[in-house]
Amino acid sequence: MTTEQKTEQLRLRRINLEIWAAIIVLGLAALVSYFLLDEHAFSWLRRYRSNWYKNDWLQAFILLGKAWVLIWLLLSWVLATGRQRPVLVAMLVLLLISPAVISLKGIVQRPRPADIVKVHSRAEDKNYLVQSWSFPSGDTAAVFAVATALAPFVRWPWGLTFFTVASSIGILRLAVLAHYPSDVCAGAAIGMLISWLASQITSKCHLPELSGFNWYRAIAAVGMIVIPLSLGLFEGINQLLSFLKTYGVLVLLIYIAAKGSACLKRLRKHSPYSH
Repeated sequence: MTTEQKTEQLRLRRINLEIWAAIIVLGLAALVSYFLLDEHAFSWLRRYRSNWYKNDWLQAFILLGKAWVLIWLLLSWVLATGRQRPVLVAMLVLLLISPAVISLKGIVQRPRPADIVKVHSRAEDKNYLVQSWSFPSGDTAAVFAVATALAPFVRWPWGLTFFTVASSIGILRLAVLAHYPSDVCAGAAIGMLISWLASQITSKCHLPELSGFNWYRAIAAVGMIVIPLSLGLFEGINQLLSFLKTYGVLVLLIYIAAKGSACLKRLRKHSPYSH
């Protein structure tokens, strides 16, 4: 085993320990929140609730917790960088997250805080309470799962950015009274656990990085077109334009940055001062 392989093995071992430490801490935080914090947080947020979160850009940011947005961004990663394995792990994570979260929601059947508020204002509507369930937070689980899946493949500033974004999504889910603190902590823990499982499943896969335009990039390009078109078809042209205005610009900037970084690497490689 070479020195580089040993270094990489140690790095992955450290990452696994960090993931398990975070899962344990988040699991304990969910338990403590359930018994001590949830009702206090609900009362406070209900008292000081406002409409600040209805800003268009903030609403677009909140969409990061939705699986279809994450899939669209992952496809753009394949198209821009040609890196298959991070996307394979993240896609498997999203595939596993959905049944796990839906099953837990059906078992626990905890009403959302916002639904409780609406029922109190509509005492005659007895069925409104069971429209959707709160525990665990599916959006938080999805975004934490993808952040955990991608973190080993990027440098630490990007990993920190991914988890900062994931934490922000969890906080915003609290702010809009979609979840209790225990829902968010449990969702983050579940997402990280499933991501760790997916990384173990795919650890034996050795996929080469892509070069040039090929079938994998062609499929990613088709997916990037189909997803926004489906949004426009089912949600309306205004939703499509809003999505393209925010995430379309974001992906364009990421694509330019990725291509610029690749060009700089090639220039340095062929520079006479690099030898």
